[in-house]
Amino acid sequence: MRSASTARALRRAAGAVTVAGLAWALAAAPVAAADRAEPGPDLAFGQTAPIDGVEPGSTTGVAFTVKNKGDAPASGLSLFIDGSQGLSFAKEYSNCVYDKTPAQDEGPAQVNAVCDIEQTLEPGVVYVPEEPVGVTLLDRALYEHLSLTIQEDSLTFPGGTQHGGGADPVLRLVAQEPPADPGAVYGQQQQYVFITAENTADFALTGAKVKGKAGDTVNAEVTFANKGPAWVKNDVGSPIGVFDVGIPQGTKVTKAPEFCVPSGSSAYRCTTPYNYVDENSERAYVFGLRIDKVVANATGKVAFVKGDHRWGTLPFDKNPKNNAASLVVNASTGGTGEEAQSAGGSSGGATPGSGTPSGGAQDDELADTGSAGTVLVGGAVAAALLVAGGFALTARRRTGRS
Repeated sequence: MRSASTARALRRAAGAVTVAGLAWALAAAPVAAADRAEPGPDLAFGQTAPIDGVEPGSTTGVAFTVKNKGDAPASGLSLFIDGSQGLSFAKEYSNCVYDKTPAQDEGPAQVNAVCDIEQTLEPGVVYVPEEPVGVTLLDRALYEHLSLTIQEDSLTFPGGTQHGGGADPVLRLVAQEPPADPGAVYGQQQQYVFITAENTADFALTGAKVKGKAGDTVNAEVTFANKGPAWVKNDVGSPIGVFDVGIPQGTKVTKAPEFCVPSGSSAYRCTTPYNYVDENSERAYVFGLRIDKVVANATGKVAFVKGDHRWGTLPFDKNPKNNAASLVVNASTGGTGEEAQSAGGSSGGATPGSGTPSGGAQDDELADTGSAGTVLVGGAVAAALLVAGGFALTARRRTGRS
């Protein structure tokens, strides 16, 4: 029986191969150890330590161990490799097929390879690559990974194993020397290798300055941006960027942007749509504000809050100066509105007494304001935001990259 992760790996591998007759890649799937009912070979990975501190632009080798835990030789091995989008393969072996998977709704882009390793793996022997599999960390790299999946029967490529597509020598496995630690655990046919780059990502928030009379409804645009140089992916399914938008005194939210929900009586909690953000990307969050009472320099704070991930408060962001901004309504000269404007905010147009933000109505449902809460965004809140948004990302991207 196929495991879900194995099926996904096979589908990605099949999609990566651009030659005719893709049925070869789906002919047999890896079988989980728990599903075995008959004697025979049983290949499993050992644990692979994380790789840290790699400079972007450099290459690192990934060594892994495979043991035949069964009672019969394995006549061959198929190796499926999926890498995150901050990686590229440093060498393309002649018995492997390589391709890239573009970003989709469920996740970022990937690099993929499927390798046909035609050799016998004896029972009880631990094998390692003849040379570590080399990967190059791109300028955008930060939290990267390789996903390795093995299958005990080799898959012969159309035209033979030497027509995989790579130009370098064959990827082979050799018996580990010296012998492996007898206490090492070999349990899974899928293994993740985590690679962390010495890189940063600059998360930035921009506020706005708007004006209007009592009864007017104005558009106030707050923006979230990742100025790079790295893209960032969360280690859990929750959004990687979480921030609060304080609603200025005397105003009421008539239209709330997607991925923002009330957080008490005078704030909204907003998130990025997915659990990753690309470098040099930006997203606008437009609030429709009805001015019920004119209050000079009415100000709401826009600031990141602790997210639902192991890094907590964005340790990869070394520029805290743009991690907060102001949303100001009816700023007086020299007031806090100057601060918002200098932070990159924009003025919104007003439609007197219409109750509708100028510049076009939003598609979101009407929402009242919420209170300025500072609680952590939990998995349930993040999930609700993602479901409510329907995973429909329409992020604005800058036309050029610096």
